Amino acid sequence: MARPPVVNLWQGILPALLLMVGFFLLPVLYTLGLSLTSEGTSGLTLVNYQSFMAQPTLTDALLRSLVLALSVVFISTLFAWPLAWYLTFCVSDRRRVLMLFVLVAPFWTSFTIRAFSWQMVLADTGMVGATLSRLTGAPVSLGFLYSLPASIFGLVLFGVMLITLMVYSSMATIDRRLLEANAVLGGSGWTAFREVVLPLALPGWIIGAALTFIVAVGDYAVPTLLGGGLRPVLAQVMLSVLKGTYDLPMAATLASLLVIVIVLCVAPLLLLIRGTRLQS
Repeated sequence: MARPPVVNLWQGILPALLLMVGFFLLPVLYTLGLSLTSEGTSGLTLVNYQSFMAQPTLTDALLRSLVLALSVVFISTLFAWPLAWYLTFCVSDRRRVLMLFVLVAPFWTSFTIRAFSWQMVLADTGMVGATLSRLTGAPVSLGFLYSLPASIFGLVLFGVMLITLMVYSSMATIDRRLLEANAVLGGSGWTAFREVVLPLALPGWIIGAALTFIVAVGDYAVPTLLGGGLRPVLAQVMLSVLKGTYDLPMAATLASLLVIVIVLCVAPLLLLIRGTRLQS
């Protein structure tokens, strides 16, 4: 016997709502409240935020996190759109399944293990450096590891996979008759992409870009293993505060700033999804 439909809408969304409140909203609110406290003072205070703004090393770390995340989203997008187009319109179903498997398979392992593997590959004595040394007959120093570009490279591998899957899921739902109509009317491939594919697949890209940005701006493993600690991002500074002085209010301030940055950057993208849906 089929289950009866949910009579009250709250019966369906209440469990998810309780989980969101208990495991997301309350911890975030607690962190924000903790960031407004300080040792030796009573009541709420902005001294931690003032201290953050007064220290160039902290503001530079936040700026570095933003540059890292935005660069990852931008570079991943450049690769993801052509790859999603190819998967959707240029391969057979059997090859498409194989390519999707190849795209996703590396991410069945731990994020940290993948970053450590790339550390071994990109080191001066790693596979790339050793190969170039054999070809040139002289020691070759790549100078790539332990830098911001190395961190971007490690996170772009994740971003390409995620954005490609999101864009592909949107492209796969596009009615092929729209593309046929474009061809009948004399439109080029670029016209089909600009007028048909891009507007319909844009929500998928927005979701993928938002998730990629969230992961990249707060990641610790890749900037540590591939970027080193000479020019740390905010997540590395936050952990060093906990390991060093164990200043919980200051660590909560850094975490709160990451949350604020994520909201300010992701909210316009989500509003853009709403705008595209209203236009369609």
